[in-house]
Amino acid sequence: MAMKRRIGTSRRDILKAGAAVPALGAFGGLAACARAAGQAAGASPIPGHVASAVPSPDTLGGWLKQLHDVGPIRATGTPQARAFEEFLAAEFTKLGCTIERDQFRLTAWECDIKDCSISVTEDGGATRNLEIVSYYPFGGSTRGKDAVSGRVIFGGVGEKCGEDILKAHSAEELAKSIVVVDMPLAGGGVRGSVKYYPGSFPDPLPPVVNAPHVAKQGGRGPMQALEGKCKGIILCYTDVSNEAARYNYLPFSDKHRTMPGLWVGKADSDYLKSVSGKATATMRCDAKLTPDARADTIVATMKGATDEVIFMTTQTDGPNECNENGALGLLAAATYLAKIPDRKRTVVFCLPTGHYAAGAIADPDTGSGRRAGTAGVISGHPDVMARTVAQIHLEQMAAMEWADLDGHWQATGIPAEENWIPTPVVHDLVNRMFLATTAGLAPKYSRSGLVESGQAPGEGGQLRSMGIPGIGLMGSPHYFFRADPNGVLDKLSPQVMHNQVEIATRLLAMMDRLTPEQMKGAAPISAAELGQA
Repeated sequence: MAMKRRIGTSRRDILKAGAAVPALGAFGGLAACARAAGQAAGASPIPGHVASAVPSPDTLGGWLKQLHDVGPIRATGTPQARAFEEFLAAEFTKLGCTIERDQFRLTAWECDIKDCSISVTEDGGATRNLEIVSYYPFGGSTRGKDAVSGRVIFGGVGEKCGEDILKAHSAEELAKSIVVVDMPLAGGGVRGSVKYYPGSFPDPLPPVVNAPHVAKQGGRGPMQALEGKCKGIILCYTDVSNEAARYNYLPFSDKHRTMPGLWVGKADSDYLKSVSGKATATMRCDAKLTPDARADTIVATMKGATDEVIFMTTQTDGPNECNENGALGLLAAATYLAKIPDRKRTVVFCLPTGHYAAGAIADPDTGSGRRAGTAGVISGHPDVMARTVAQIHLEQMAAMEWADLDGHWQATGIPAEENWIPTPVVHDLVNRMFLATTAGLAPKYSRSGLVESGQAPGEGGQLRSMGIPGIGLMGSPHYFFRADPNGVLDKLSPQVMHNQVEIATRLLAMMDRLTPEQMKGAAPISAAELGQA
């Protein structure tokens, strides 16, 4: 019987639980990380797995710092995104991989909320400047142009209110207006709750924090309905603090839009509603657009004794060092495998671009006019996919939990939710393999549930839909989309990432040894083969 997400708990209970987990919240304690490496220093319980070959927390922490220094925000096609792509190409080459590239073009889009503003002038003459919480990625830019001005209209509430707004106001009225839309997170935002299979690590999992999950917001619905019909759109967070929602890079992967969109908080939402129809708003969103920017997908192949393939994937572009650092997880796996001389299977490391600019890259006029991401690699390598017998997908690693508790954005002291998504058609088998890999690992550094439904698929979604046996990690911190210029390095734990890498490399050891029939559930797997005898 499937298990639903656990019921939330109080702020006091969460902080009490966090206090029991020592020295996890800050990145700076790398000496403590090295001491924590003892958890995997002994013999691995998984046959064929070599614990000493797994990169240490010190190494993982160093890579996270390098990613931070490259640029916390790696918008697709920007210099910092390109620098990370070249870093990965060099590191996988050093490990003996052969490298293929697929180059894409797009008009890159990047912004700083310091370059965004909204001022409101009431009909009576009073003026108020609003606090900008975030911007709408790929929204229309006012850089080098006049600011956008229009009459304030409060349109409605929620992701699906666009059609109602169009019915309530004439085309002539909308054409002169800036429309305000409230976007509450109550009820789960644009995503429902996650449903888990039985079994987790640890078991039971810590309770889900009773706070709005700001990464579950949307905004594309109102923008799609209103674009070209009004001057601009103001989206409003109404049930979460501004600090928790600040810098949210949402919605992501949209195409280039023609009108600007900005996000504000509850206080400014209340004000805008009070002056609806009685004031004029002026918006600026001075995003930088770079035509004909380059973005590379890297495919690194580490040859094994046979042509059978284990396929690993992630993404390389993202708004912060947690999202996306999965490429460092793949680098850790490659570093591990390079130390294992008798590998049976070839491992293909898919390091695609375009996750956060899918629409811009697919644009036939200003982009490459074709699909990027893992789906693009799959379609371009049918020979590899025909030889693929197993897969692992890693994203959003190392995350500690932060949440908006009683209106205060703060750490809870425990790992953020880690959602591991098995291939549905063989989920019983994959779940069994996964739980076997957790033996002997420190449970305080994990918060791993096995997802049945409700989680966004991520870059591994198509692999699972193809029925390829395996599993994908999707971390779920509340700062998932936080495009903070200062980054989120202080919210990451090398110890948590080390557990995740341990699990992934143990799975690789299993996948290298088990037969395709066993991994498809067509032949039995003994407890001894899972290290459980």
